Amino acid sequence: MAADKLRFDGTNRAHAFVVTGMIEMIENDGLTPHEVFEVLEDIKRQTWSALTDIHRGEG
Repeated sequence: MAADKLRFDGTNRAHAFVVTGMIEMIENDGLTPHEVFEVLEDIKRQTWSALTDIHRGEG
């Protein structure tokens, strides 16, 4: 995989959706930037298995 695919790209629609979600957590949910990153870590933990299954074609 090219290294560019592993970096944030503001023109990538999927990356923009993630950033939009982060902004929404601050503006609508009242979270601090630190809290947003805590939520992101929890999202990573809770979705890892499902994403792995999807990647393998099992989801």
